[in-house]
Amino acid sequence: MTRLPIPALTAAIAAAALLCAGDAFAQAAAPAGCVDDVPQRATRGNTEFVSNSETVRGLIYKPTGPANGAAVVLLHSSEGLTVDAHAFDPHAIQLAARGYHVLVPNYFEARARKVPWNGRDIRLWEEAGHAAVAYMGTLEGVDPTRVGIWGFSLGGFIATDGSAHPDSTARVAIGVGTGEDIFEPSRTRRELPMMLIEGYSTFPIISSATMRDLAADLRRRGATVEVQMLEAPERTMTGPVWCEVFQHTRRFLDANLLPAAAEAPAG
Repeated sequence: MTRLPIPALTAAIAAAALLCAGDAFAQAAAPAGCVDDVPQRATRGNTEFVSNSETVRGLIYKPTGPANGAAVVLLHSSEGLTVDAHAFDPHAIQLAARGYHVLVPNYFEARARKVPWNGRDIRLWEEAGHAAVAYMGTLEGVDPTRVGIWGFSLGGFIATDGSAHPDSTARVAIGVGTGEDIFEPSRTRRELPMMLIEGYSTFPIISSATMRDLAADLRRRGATVEVQMLEAPERTMTGPVWCEVFQHTRRFLDANLLPAAAEAPAG
């Protein structure tokens, strides 16, 4: 796998003490973070794809054991990939160790983040999500009809609202800690399974009410939406909270992307 000079991503991974000498991930490099962790049979590397003539770089994780044919794109929050890479990395490894191909793109390279963002920003980020899903479908060992998209906070809105657009080929979409108040949803329509993950107090910036508003809007636009409330009482994204988030994530991905689910019509 070609290594690319990605200073921002390299800095994020170095800060998390996660740089490896080669592509293979050393099982002893990081302690088990969740009680249900499996042996870390995965590789981590750098990759890139193009969205609207812009090069978007990211981290890619591949199983070293049997691949299950499915893939998922993980979208960072408004804080950016350099902040979220540390939290995402062990869970991306765990997904890959279970057979998934995983992409964590720096989608702000498709459109630089600014505050406040507007409709054009959201559309370009959503198009980067579409391109990321399509790119994953080109990889060896990945069935292009079994690629999902997941996002945290702003990334969760981009994943869910964006996947409701007919241009998206995502099979499923998951939003974590996201709601309708991030931006007014588009009015496109597409039938597909989605899940919103929220906590009663974990995401104080995004209320449960605005998450329910987003769920209702997505349902009106044809999606089948599951709302999953976290049991964790923490008010911040601690390690145990991330473990619970990705337990629900894996359950939903397994149910909708693995072979038995893939045989059903996409809708």
